Amino acid sequence: MSDTYAYGSNGPIEPFWQRNRINRFFLLPVDKAVLTRIGGLSAGFVASFALLLFGGFGVLLLVLALLAILVTGVRYGFKLIERSSKGFLRPSDYPLTDDDLVSEYLPYKYAAMNLVFGLLATLVQMLSGGNEFTSTVAWLLFFVAVVPAATMRLVITGSLRGALNPTEMISLVQRIGKPYATLVGFIFVAELSRSFGLAALAAGGGLSWTGLRTGFGVGTILQLFLLSAAFWYFTYMICGLVGYAMYQYADELDISVMGPGERAMRSVANARTIDVKARTRDALIGQLVAAGDVKEAIDLLSHDLSQRPSDLSLHGRLHRLLVAENSTPRIENHTDTYLTLLVKSENWREALELVEDAIARRADWSPRDVDTIAPLAQAAMRLSKPQLAGRLIKGFDKKHAVHADVPKIYLVGAQLMAEWGAKPDEARRILQHLLKRYPADAVATEAGRYLAVLERSA
Repeated sequence: MSDTYAYGSNGPIEPFWQRNRINRFFLLPVDKAVLTRIGGLSAGFVASFALLLFGGFGVLLLVLALLAILVTGVRYGFKLIERSSKGFLRPSDYPLTDDDLVSEYLPYKYAAMNLVFGLLATLVQMLSGGNEFTSTVAWLLFFVAVVPAATMRLVITGSLRGALNPTEMISLVQRIGKPYATLVGFIFVAELSRSFGLAALAAGGGLSWTGLRTGFGVGTILQLFLLSAAFWYFTYMICGLVGYAMYQYADELDISVMGPGERAMRSVANARTIDVKARTRDALIGQLVAAGDVKEAIDLLSHDLSQRPSDLSLHGRLHRLLVAENSTPRIENHTDTYLTLLVKSENWREALELVEDAIARRADWSPRDVDTIAPLAQAAMRLSKPQLAGRLIKGFDKKHAVHADVPKIYLVGAQLMAEWGAKPDEARRILQHLLKRYPADAVATEAGRYLAVLERSA
C-alpha cells in the first residue's frame, strides 16, 4: 500500500510563481471534472431565476437557491484546495470518493471567518474616526494579506478557531517565507480580474434586476450563464493556486502528501499507473461495502491508517464502517483514537458529535484520554450544549483529583450553574473554592473576573 501514497514527494516541485505553473493554473478550470462542475453550477444559476415567476415569494426562493448553489460550489473549491495540497494536482485524478479531507462545514466556517475579518476591519475604521486611508489599509490587511493564511489554516485544521489563531497564522507565513507575499499578490490580481471582469460583463449586456423580473430572452440567459461560469472559473483557479502553494510547502506545513504530485504532470504513463492504483483501492472498498463485506473494507482502511495515522478523512470513513459493523468494542476503541485527533486539530463540532454518538450508544461512556475532557466541555459551552458539558465534567474532580485540568472543570461548572442552572450562589461558591485552592493557576484570572461579574449582579 505504501507505494500508492509515497510517490507525491518524489522529484523536484516546480515553484508556483514560474510561468509554466501559472499557465497550468489558468488551465485547471478547463479540466473535464472542473468544467463539468462549472457547467452544472452555471446551469443551476440560470435556471434558478425562473423562480421569479412566483412573484414576491419567488424572490425568497431565488435567494435560497443561489445560496445553495454558492455553498455547493464553494465546497468543491475547498475540495480542490484540499486535494491539491495532498498532491492530487489534476482534478480528473482525484480518488473515487467525495469525502472531504477535512470537513463538510468548511464553506460555513469560511463565511464566518470573513465575517470576523469584516467586523475587525469595521472596528478599525470606527476607531480611526472614519479615516479613509486607515480604513483602506485595514481592509487590505485582513482581506488581502491575512485571508490566504487563514484559509490555509482552515483547510489544514478544519477548525475556525485554528484558522483565526494569530500565532498559527504568523507561523504559517514564516514557514512559507517571502514567497507568501508573491502568493498574496497573485491572489489579489486574480480577485481583481474576477470582480472587474464580472462587472464589465454585466454592464456590457445591460443586465439589471428590473429586467430580470420583467422577463428575459436567450441573450440574457447566455449572459447569466457566462457570468456564473466566469465567477467559478476565477474562483477555482484561485483555489488551485492556494492548494498548489500548500503542496509546494507541504513539508514546512506538516501536510502529508498522498497524490502523484509533479510526477503525474511530467509522465502520463506514470500518472496512469498511480491513478489506477488509487482508484482501484477506493473502488474496491466501495464494492466491499456494497456487497456487505464491511469487515474486509475495515481491514483495508485500517491498513491505510497504519501508513497515515493522523489522516482525519480516513478516520472518519473507518468510523462510519465500524458503526455499520456494529461491534461496540471496536467502535469505542476507535472513538477514543479519533476523538483525540479531532481535539488536537480543534475540530470541535465533529468531536462533540462523536461524543454524543458514543454517549447515545452507552450512557456511562466517557473519553479514555482524560486530557480531552476539559477542552471538550469548554467547546460544548461555546456551542451552547450545556447538558453535554455537564455530562463530561460530572465527577471529574473526584475521579482525577490531582489532574491539571481540575480548575478548568470548576470554571465550566460555575458557568453551567450561573448561565444555565439559574444558581448564581452555587456558581460563586465554586469560583471561590477555585480561587482559594488554585490561586496561581492560569484559569484563576478568568475565574476572578467571572466572580466579580456575578458579585455585581447579585
